[in-house]
Amino acid sequence: MKKWKKGLLSVAVAVGLIILTACSLIAKEQKVKMEKEENGVKIILTYYAKRDTVTKQTSENIIPYSEIGVKTADEAKEQLEELAKSYNKLKGVKDQLVYGEDSVTEKDVVDYTVVDMAKAMELTGTMTDDDDFSKGVSLKSSIKLLKEQGFKEKK
Repeated sequence: MKKWKKGLLSVAVAVGLIILTACSLIAKEQKVKMEKEENGVKIILTYYAKRDTVTKQTSENIIPYSEIGVKTADEAKEQLEELAKSYNKLKGVKDQLVYGEDSVTEKDVVDYTVVDMAKAMELTGTMTDDDDFSKGVSLKSSIKLLKEQGFKEKK
């Protein structure tokens, strides 16, 4: 009877260790928010990553019309709509423009699990410190690059 209990206890401990190991291998998604304001333009970037690999990035850019050389929403639309269309043509990228009284808010979503990075690098406003995307986009490298550009991490 005692051997049977010891054997059962050993099996229970082994199963517990397997479950703990499996749970630690499942990467928890992290969320990192970076912000910068320059010349009246506010940029908010949010990165979603598993370990060091970015899976999605969102951005919200609030741009006063004066910064793009226009005075009205109609003038801004005329200038920006083609740019937004070029972003939206790329699978994995969504770009939305919301025109306000004195500024336009651009909201972008990039799904790195489906986007063609070579094509994404051709889009206006895309920056990187490395052209090798074979291992995906590094969260650590992205944060370093953004901090060098004057972005601050927001908790």
